[in-house]
Amino acid sequence: MSVNKDKKTGKWYYSGKYKDITGKYHDYKKRGFSKKSEAKAAEEKFLSKIRGPMSRITLDSLVEMYAEEYTAYNVKESTLIGDESYYHNHIQDVFGSRFVDEIESSQVEQFKIHMINKPKLDKQGNVTGRYAEQTINHALNVLSKYLSYAVKKGRLRYNPCTNVKKYRDTEKVIKKKSEESNFWEQSEYENFIKYVDSDYWKEVFEFMYGTGVREGELFALTWDCIDFDNDKITIAQSITGKTRKKGIKITTVKNKNSERVIDMQNHLHILLRKRYDYAQKQDGFSDSYFVFGDVRPLSRTTLARYLDRYIELAGVKRITPHGFRHSHASALIVSKIDDTLIAERLGHTVVELRKTYAHIYAQQRNDLKLALDILYENRHK
Repeated sequence: MSVNKDKKTGKWYYSGKYKDITGKYHDYKKRGFSKKSEAKAAEEKFLSKIRGPMSRITLDSLVEMYAEEYTAYNVKESTLIGDESYYHNHIQDVFGSRFVDEIESSQVEQFKIHMINKPKLDKQGNVTGRYAEQTINHALNVLSKYLSYAVKKGRLRYNPCTNVKKYRDTEKVIKKKSEESNFWEQSEYENFIKYVDSDYWKEVFEFMYGTGVREGELFALTWDCIDFDNDKITIAQSITGKTRKKGIKITTVKNKNSERVIDMQNHLHILLRKRYDYAQKQDGFSDSYFVFGDVRPLSRTTLARYLDRYIELAGVKRITPHGFRHSHASALIVSKIDDTLIAERLGHTVVELRKTYAHIYAQQRNDLKLALDILYENRHK
């Protein structure tokens, strides 16, 4: 078997012979590949089908097969692209050319060590540090996902990743404290919003703070999702930039719990009604227009840029756009709203809510202990 370039067309092709179950040889050939790697992967896939379910296949070829069949496993295109990015950036150099049945748990363990020690580079190639625990474990998860697929397809008898423990960063506590500060107290938000001198951006930030929606949910929100008569906002779609084609794509929300209907408080009703009345004056307007856009949605880069501008003007602690979601959740938890209602509004489960905002609940536990101490002291006066 071999891969060659056609001198006339400039395209690559593969050709060779294979023996069937009767011992008879057959010629095979296929043309029209733009790259040598594509022709090689296609040949391996062709031969793997000829040889049967337990034939050997490289991880590169397996990943190509997975990409062709991902919809059958209910995998989003954005998830597929994210996994492929991790594969090309971290996994391919180590395992890409290996046969999947050669990959053992000890090699996966070595890969974990490799990721721990691997330097993180910026776009100029300068070392900026090491990869975070989340990145290392996600790379392991992507590898495991592909090898689980190999098991399903009969290419492996078991997934060697199952015997490898996740990486635990001993310095993560410091990083986590930084993540936990990615929210504003009510007073901080009030100070920030005073410096927002644009009606449009004031409406954006008020909506984010008042609903706790995710960024993608905010960008994908259209006017037909707003029910002014019943004060309801339907969250049923999101936006992703991870597509095989350039541009953005409307997709489903993060998970089943994320598809929800949230109550709209009076303040937001007035704000959105005013915005809707203005939007209706645009040529070609329809209820399919984006609430914070027109035929095009607001972009992530624009949101981040204006948020940073107003944070600098207000002189408040810097948070990310996702920090508005944390701020909303924090305000509700501190107000002692029922956990079930908060989880429902945010598109979480109660378990996820308590795990994500454990640091806020910790303060409530301290308040509970203090209240019990005061109760005891009053009883024994």
